Amino acid sequence: MTSKNEITESLLCGGEDISALVVDLGFYSSKIGHNQEDTPRIFLNSICGEDIYDNGYINNMEEENKGAGTNKLKFPLNIYNRHEHVRIKPLFYKDSVSNEVTLNSDVFEKILEYSIEGVEIKRVYECNDEIIHPFKIGGLNLNISEHPILLSESNIHNNKIREQMTEILFEKYNVAALYFAKKAKLTSFSLGRSNSLVIDIGFSSLNINGVYEGYVLQKNSMDYNIGGDYFDRLIYNKLEKSNVNILPYFCKSYIGSNNNGNIDLFKNIHNSYKEEAILDVIRYMKESVCKVRVEHNNFNGNSTNESNNNETCKKSINSNESDNNLNNHSEYINNESYSLKEEFFELPDGFKINIDSYKYDIAEDLFKSSQFESNFKGLPQSVIDYIISSDVDIRKDLLQSIIITGGSSLFPGLSERLCYSLKESEAFANSIKVKILNMTSIVENKYSSWLGGSVLASLGTFQQLWVSKSEYLDSGHKLIFDRCF
Repeated sequence: MTSKNEITESLLCGGEDISALVVDLGFYSSKIGHNQEDTPRIFLNSICGEDIYDNGYINNMEEENKGAGTNKLKFPLNIYNRHEHVRIKPLFYKDSVSNEVTLNSDVFEKILEYSIEGVEIKRVYECNDEIIHPFKIGGLNLNISEHPILLSESNIHNNKIREQMTEILFEKYNVAALYFAKKAKLTSFSLGRSNSLVIDIGFSSLNINGVYEGYVLQKNSMDYNIGGDYFDRLIYNKLEKSNVNILPYFCKSYIGSNNNGNIDLFKNIHNSYKEEAILDVIRYMKESVCKVRVEHNNFNGNSTNESNNNETCKKSINSNESDNNLNNHSEYINNESYSLKEEFFELPDGFKINIDSYKYDIAEDLFKSSQFESNFKGLPQSVIDYIISSDVDIRKDLLQSIIITGGSSLFPGLSERLCYSLKESEAFANSIKVKILNMTSIVENKYSSWLGGSVLASLGTFQQLWVSKSEYLDSGHKLIFDRCF
């Protein structure tokens, strides 16, 4: 006799009109939504606040994780508000020495519950304190067990995290079906490509991966600890050397409500919360002012054939932007000299910073060797090394479908600069055309892996790849590893 659960699974996984959820989890943010849609519905920061009540602050991450699940978690956490005795607990933690990534399972559960099912709120009549029907806020207001879930994962295998997520989803939340897909593969699918070279500059790292016929090439994957967090701390260190004191946004309202000039702005504030709030200010500064130098003679010192290179690179970057945007971009590229007018960025306390030493110098670290990452020789050289290490037969396909994605890839001028650098390289013959595929909007650039998941989960040919709970109970984790590649 067929069980009710098996019938539900067959209905959900048997046809093209499948009601699937796409969950894209990242170090900085998480995106959740329905398949067959072009924008995720839920955007959340991948951090929780954990209440602490001891007098001494615990700064060691391993000690913090020992008490996982014993303290109350605040989610979602509004970093613009002042929270005392609260420390930051991220979804993923990356060890600075071994680069091993671990998952905080309780944060993962909080994100799932809030984004999919929502938080239950009880309404009370003021007259007689009678509780009426509760309602949910904050999420999709769905039953998580009724929908199959497609999860994005890092391009480098992490079997431990995959096992943790699988056990939680199948054994605790009783989901109907599950599938894991590599981020590079999903990004390639979001632009309708089965072959591509994906350069993902995210919050924690820079990844370079080839995708060929829908498969992520694992043997020569490149991963560097250079991403959004790296640039944030680079700016932070420069500001500290300049003796610039950065106050978080929550200090502004706190100062206004306390007229005493001798107040301790960070009293009862955990170090991790203070640091995250300061980095949030720096992150906004980085996104507002930092750019990439794209003038040919400014970064190479050689103006020969400059106009020809400019024209060639602009043609080789495939973009569906409007004519106005292209004209504005061309004016920026063809400027003979950068504006000498001083520009400033205003901090929350009103102090203004001259951004001359930040505007172009920060993103320049993408194009040179890093003192903190010994294996990184600059983005252009890393791309060249990856192409050379790939099979000869697929090099042309990869070079003609370069995709730059990730939240930290939004520096203006990045695509043009990379295109110039690759064309100048002696490693490639002049007959090989370098083509960078630009996203049509910032949303597509930041959330390309989620969009690819939405496309993949909507394909009729994909439905047979779902791993149902009954299959998981029969075969265990091995089936997940065999089917999700």
